[in-house]
Amino acid sequence: MDEAKEMAIMPDSNCINIATISAGFEKGDFLVREEQGNRVYFDFFEEAFNYISNKGYSRMAREDEKHWVDLMNVIHDSVKGGMKYNTGTLLMVLSRPVSLDKIPPPEKAEKPASKAKTPSKETAPKNLNP
Repeated sequence: MDEAKEMAIMPDSNCINIATISAGFEKGDFLVREEQGNRVYFDFFEEAFNYISNKGYSRMAREDEKHWVDLMNVIHDSVKGGMKYNTGTLLMVLSRPVSLDKIPPPEKAEKPASKAKTPSKETAPKNLNP
């Protein structure tokens, strides 16, 4: 029973966070995009790479990176009139495993939202005005 509960909490070994380094933006020469939409601009590639690698990211395997880039190209090409805001050149795709501390426990994730309750006669105060 405990093993089944642990398996429900453990993420799939294929769960990863993805970060990218791109070039060609007005705010800085290099842009790092990471989890939760965080964007950080850098003047030098080395600064961008050090920043993201210090967070535990490493370059994806060539086949996985190519698959991811091809997928993004298909997605960007599907936008009528082309992409307006994501016009930079993708340089690197990095990944890191999802950590357990960022995954909510099943008890919290599956708990139904409580509905507002109307007080019954039994729970209502008997004397409103003393």
